[in-house]
Amino acid sequence: MQAWRFVGGRGTPEPVDVDAAIAGLGDAAGVVWIDLPGPSIEVLRRLDDAVGLGEFLLEDLVEGASDAGLRTKLQQHGRLFHVAVRDCTAVDGGRLAEREIDLVFGDGWLLSVRHPPERLTEDPDPFPVAEVRRRLTAQCAHERQIDEGFVAWAFLDVVTDRYLAITDAIDERLDEAEQHLLADDETSRLSPAQSPREMFETGRMLTDFRHQVIPLREVIGAVLRRDVSTFGDAALLHFRDVYDHLLGIAELLETQRDVLAGLRDVHLTVVSNRMNRSMQQLAAWGAMLIVATLVTGVLGMNFRDAPNVSWRVGFLAVTGVVLVLTAPMYLFFKKKEWL
Repeated sequence: MQAWRFVGGRGTPEPVDVDAAIAGLGDAAGVVWIDLPGPSIEVLRRLDDAVGLGEFLLEDLVEGASDAGLRTKLQQHGRLFHVAVRDCTAVDGGRLAEREIDLVFGDGWLLSVRHPPERLTEDPDPFPVAEVRRRLTAQCAHERQIDEGFVAWAFLDVVTDRYLAITDAIDERLDEAEQHLLADDETSRLSPAQSPREMFETGRMLTDFRHQVIPLREVIGAVLRRDVSTFGDAALLHFRDVYDHLLGIAELLETQRDVLAGLRDVHLTVVSNRMNRSMQQLAAWGAMLIVATLVTGVLGMNFRDAPNVSWRVGFLAVTGVVLVLTAPMYLFFKKKEWL
């Protein structure tokens, strides 16, 4: 647990005690940021006594708003505002490591609660709180007045940058799938059975990721419509940049979905071509073998004057007849690239 006080014009934040920060919320100059690496019930109850979080907001902070089936949105609780944003990172196997970050803010302060990743025993990519502090510190050195909007912007800006990294990872997966589909069987890395599974996992990853990007874009849009009255014009200017990035990510996701749909069509075409190729080979060999079967079957009939009964070179003669009849057929199928 850490807390800082950011004041406009000062390039270095002032570390403060968490208890002292809670006791003096909104009284001192600048903005106070309290960061919790997990839902500490003790600290949240002290904050509830100080600013009045309320029963429902306190429950969301402890258990997580996503556990209650709520999507990312801006909620107002009296004089307080709450945003439960979803931070995502790409992990091995085409999955998303998701964690909830709750931002609760009022006039002159902001509380951030970082929940652990869901369905994972270890955190593959911890959220970079230091990067949030660095961006906020850089803005303090240039801005005369700092409000809680700058802290919220720094968080959401870092989350958006991490979203961009996920789109890069999806692009790499799509490129690998395309190379595999267009490669020969000898140079292909994955078996034909693995290719549809890879595309299915990528499609599921795209769907899950889109469900996080679109709601966050709506939250930024609500902020730009001045639904949060305490955010100043300087902070709103930075939120416009985040909104533009989220628009670009949403458009890129739609493009990637179209590319994935095209790759699925290509996969079906490749499978169909491979099946046609196999059928052609079976038909060609079957056509040649049926001639040999016909000749040997007729000559193998139990007639008295059959050449294979009294003729010593009858077997060689029959073999020669089969070769003479099947050789033109083999050359014909070879020319048509059936063999």
